Amino acid sequence: MSANTINSIQEFLDASQSQYKFIDMGRGFREITPEQFADIEQQRAPAPYPRQQHMWLGCIFWAEQRSSQHYIWFIKLPLDERGLLNQAARNVFLEKVVNALGAQLEHTEKQQGQLGDNPYTFVPNQQQLADFNAKAKALVGAKPGQGFQAVGEYIHAPAEHDWQLLSVQGVADYVARLSDPMLFAALSMQWQQLAPSFQTAVLSSLENYVINKPLAMLIKHHWDAATKQNNDIHMIASLRALAQAPEAIVLKVLQPLLQRAYLNADLLILIAARHMRLFADIERAKVFLEKCALHDDVLFQGLFSDIVQVPQCRIYILQAIQSDSLSQLCKTKIATLQQAR
Repeated sequence: MSANTINSIQEFLDASQSQYKFIDMGRGFREITPEQFADIEQQRAPAPYPRQQHMWLGCIFWAEQRSSQHYIWFIKLPLDERGLLNQAARNVFLEKVVNALGAQLEHTEKQQGQLGDNPYTFVPNQQQLADFNAKAKALVGAKPGQGFQAVGEYIHAPAEHDWQLLSVQGVADYVARLSDPMLFAALSMQWQQLAPSFQTAVLSSLENYVINKPLAMLIKHHWDAATKQNNDIHMIASLRALAQAPEAIVLKVLQPLLQRAYLNADLLILIAARHMRLFADIERAKVFLEKCALHDDVLFQGLFSDIVQVPQCRIYILQAIQSDSLSQLCKTKIATLQQAR
């Protein structure tokens, strides 16, 4: 195998006879199919969840016939102004991978370390790494880590166990398996007795999963309680956890939120980063822009630039900024933005 004969990341994985899965990590974790990734690699489709004008990708791969070991790459590839993959950067990534590893993906630790010299890899933070490992294990059918059992024991009897002894990975592994009715039932039954910091840890991991209605309603009730208490930490955690919840439940949270006279910067940034579905509606997009306009130019421009790069939001945001019904303040912010661009 040589860099001259490999034209895409998928070709490399196919040529090495590996099985693989892709997870977009740009705005929470979402699995993307090989067909979707092929379209992105060939510039037939934009990256669906860009962040900072890059696609953030986790790739899990394994050669089942040769080894039971699973490997992970964390890849960060630049995008052009249309949101399409920069193929030149992708080719540099591939060239360095092929030169370092050749055709063998069961590389030694020394060889794996050579990927660290690749300018298009990144290192997730501790929470992201725990969540990714948990999601990866669930996707490939691997068993959870040792900390999983301890988390279950704490949930069943919180008064008898110290939550501070639980591992970040153990919590992430438990959350990754909440589609199991028994695990969800235990969590739901004991939720009010669990330590607030443990609750926020669970909520933090939940943003990376499509969650069902019962779990979404549990989170919404937590949001309602946090709102009454003006508990910003738990409000933010709840809103993050609802990132991939059923839209009807998400809107029950977001619509009253947008009716407030003022939203702080943390809430606006979170909505832009995790609740992109909100902007697939011109009226809601306009309301959000009005809330952003109450802040300084730097924040307004940053939030606008962040949202407009998301393919599913772009057309609605561009239509919203042309609306005559926007306030004079918002129009002034938009004019300043356009002059800066």
